[in-house]
Amino acid sequence: MKIANYWHTTAFRLVVIYGSMFLATVMLLMGLVYWRTVGYLSRQMEYSIEMRMHQLYGLDDAELRNAVNGMVFRDVLHQGVYGYFGPRGHWRAGNLDALPPVLRNYKHLVEGYYALRHDYDEKGIQPLHEAIFLAEHTSDGGVLVVGRNVTAFKHFRWIIEEALLEAGTLVVVLGLGVSLILSLSSIRRVRFLTQRCHRIAQGVFSERLEVSERQDELDMLASTVNVMLDRVEQLMEEVRNVCNNIAHDLRTPMTRLRARLHRLQFTLDERYSDDLHGLLEDTDEVLGRFRALLRIAELESHKRRSAFTEVSLKELLGRLLEFYGPLSEEKSVSFSVRIDCDCHVQADEELIFEATANILDNAIKFSPPQSLVHVHLHIEAGKPVLDILDQGPGIPQHERQAVLKRYYRGTGSANLEGQGLGLSIVMAIMNLHGFEFSFEPTAMGALARVRFSHSMQYE
Repeated sequence: MKIANYWHTTAFRLVVIYGSMFLATVMLLMGLVYWRTVGYLSRQMEYSIEMRMHQLYGLDDAELRNAVNGMVFRDVLHQGVYGYFGPRGHWRAGNLDALPPVLRNYKHLVEGYYALRHDYDEKGIQPLHEAIFLAEHTSDGGVLVVGRNVTAFKHFRWIIEEALLEAGTLVVVLGLGVSLILSLSSIRRVRFLTQRCHRIAQGVFSERLEVSERQDELDMLASTVNVMLDRVEQLMEEVRNVCNNIAHDLRTPMTRLRARLHRLQFTLDERYSDDLHGLLEDTDEVLGRFRALLRIAELESHKRRSAFTEVSLKELLGRLLEFYGPLSEEKSVSFSVRIDCDCHVQADEELIFEATANILDNAIKFSPPQSLVHVHLHIEAGKPVLDILDQGPGIPQHERQAVLKRYYRGTGSANLEGQGLGLSIVMAIMNLHGFEFSFEPTAMGALARVRFSHSMQYE
């Protein structure tokens, strides 16, 4: 199953939805922690700068020089930025080498870059540092600058942002992983239930869906379906028994009726012979339907599995084409045969011959004169497939399933002989073997396809 298809599972969607809600909650909580923490540190740093400025502002020139140099001396971590400049910007005290260019608006905290006095790298260049500054004019027109290096603060903020990103990514990955694991478990159970349902759809009404001890929603659904299947099987068995009993009970009197009509042919005048002949044909048609119904009932009861043997499809087709050779010549229909493999299947040879004969008989029946019936045996997806394609009127798309039901006759078969039970017998035989039979779309004619579920292939 493709990864994209896991989104269609309830388990995957629920975990993704709850995981998204959890992720949003975690990110909101961590965002709040980030906002409060960074905000607190930022306010503390601004408060510290303002307090330093408050301590220095108002001192005379000599005291201010000593105080600024003293703060620089006591700042062992070198995080503080202090500068005292004259009216024309010349340096008087502090570790700030020159007035930063960003100091245009005084009495407001600004962020910018600065260079320290006597701080040079190996190439003799003064490296720039980032800080927050606060500047005030002194009484003699000079400028007092107090600031704090923000490199450590920004690094701490970056650590928090990185932690938020990593935590969010971890939650997403774990959420998707758990979603896939839960989806795999759910899909495995659904796939097993689907296989059981396919077997039930093929006519094995004795199958039931497995119910585990977990009693989850799938088990609740399986239990309900099992109760429904019990009732459906009971009703279908009752209907089947009624139909079979009627066919069985009426077959004996109908056989007697036919025998009496046959004897009357030799005792009545010739003027009644045509009427008697018509009555015999009608009686034979009714008896044929009864035999077909009883035949379907026998196949649907799955009592013929004991006769399964290894059957060569190549040899089976050879006998089938030889058997229908005279009929095809009579209708001026030719065969185009292509056998790509010598495949063997486990089956009842008589039943498979009967089913394929019925399909080929229909292909010949609906083919116009001077046409071809294509017979192709090949391998598809590791399994043998038999295609029988005629050049007749074909089957409309809306009738491809209906023609497989009892008594249904397609729009193109109204003027042809038949009881509408032949393809029902074919379906019963295929269901008995676990094979698939269907009519596939084709540009011209009707394409009957048999997919054999298992095979042994020989060169």
